[in-house]
Amino acid sequence: MVETSPLRRRPRQARAQVRLERILDTAEQVFAELGYDAATTNLIASQAGTSIGSLYEFFPNKEAMARALADRYVDQIGHLYATLLVDIPGAEDFELVEQIVASLDRFYREHPGAVPLLNGRKTSTELASAGERLQHAFVAGIEGIMAERAPDIPQGRRHLVATIIAEIARALLTLADGVPLSQRTGVIREIEHVVIGYLEASAEGHDLAQDPDESRRLS
Repeated sequence: MVETSPLRRRPRQARAQVRLERILDTAEQVFAELGYDAATTNLIASQAGTSIGSLYEFFPNKEAMARALADRYVDQIGHLYATLLVDIPGAEDFELVEQIVASLDRFYREHPGAVPLLNGRKTSTELASAGERLQHAFVAGIEGIMAERAPDIPQGRRHLVATIIAEIARALLTLADGVPLSQRTGVIREIEHVVIGYLEASAEGHDLAQDPDESRRLS
């Protein structure tokens, strides 16, 4: 099923586009600071320096703003993974994991509104669409890297491994937000070790694949 656009109307003038982006930037900040449930369209409009009527010209409700944010994130995630493949085509697996984790960490820090969407996708009917779309983009990006690096691995297996890596990174990077900035680098290194350890165990056959005898390597 193809989803309809979250926008009531698309801006035709540069000034309207700037206003739309400012509303989305503000929604991202409010979602991150207060949580999705506590955020209101009135508060977002006020902090964006626009009227509630102007906000409603673009978005019928708060859910539509979440979906529009997810759409924007998906575009940025696609660029992130494409850049990884171009920048380090011959990297060793552990170097690639380091780059993926570092890139995800940077993405989450630069786009704090992504975390409420991801964390709420299983508990909020309003966030289900936006959160699942965003999670799919993370998983698809990792799958794409695996397909480029290890094309012999079956698609179903790639999807499973990519999903687990994306979930590990999301959960641990969310926890890392509570760590002082001076200690964050050390936490990121630990996350890299967790992901590398999972991949190594999986390659040795201690995996969650449907076929318990599967022993393909990610290399």
